[in-house]
Amino acid sequence: MYTVSITRLRVRSIFYLPAFMLHAMRTMVQAQKADGVVGVDTRFEKNNVVWTKTVWNDEKMMKNYRGSGAHQVAMRLLSSICSEASVARWQQENAELPTWEEAHSRMLTEGKLSKVKYPSPLQVEGRTAPEAMQPGFKMPSPPVTQ
Repeated sequence: MYTVSITRLRVRSIFYLPAFMLHAMRTMVQAQKADGVVGVDTRFEKNNVVWTKTVWNDEKMMKNYRGSGAHQVAMRLLSSICSEASVARWQQENAELPTWEEAHSRMLTEGKLSKVKYPSPLQVEGRTAPEAMQPGFKMPSPPVTQ
């Protein structure tokens, strides 16, 4: 069984985007090199929303990544610079990244909120994402250096 992790973050102000992007690029490079990672993808939507999806060989490897390096540093900033934060995780038989439509659907049905200091109305309502998937684009992956 493979572990899938989906995150949805909304940066609370355009002024925080440069810092967020710096940490996002660092965590993406870390994820691409992490032990046990099978796939990584990132998607941007309007209003400073960023989605990530990763597939892992097992949950332990995902948790090792989550609690170390650039990702651990970024997690410390999350509650201050994001007004929305949610995560969904599940197990699946195959190693394929889910579609963005499936990620959105799972976030709505299985997602959990993460704590933020300055919650948006959506976060205050306890919602993990808007009901309708928003237009977006895939973020190009940074080059991986070995």
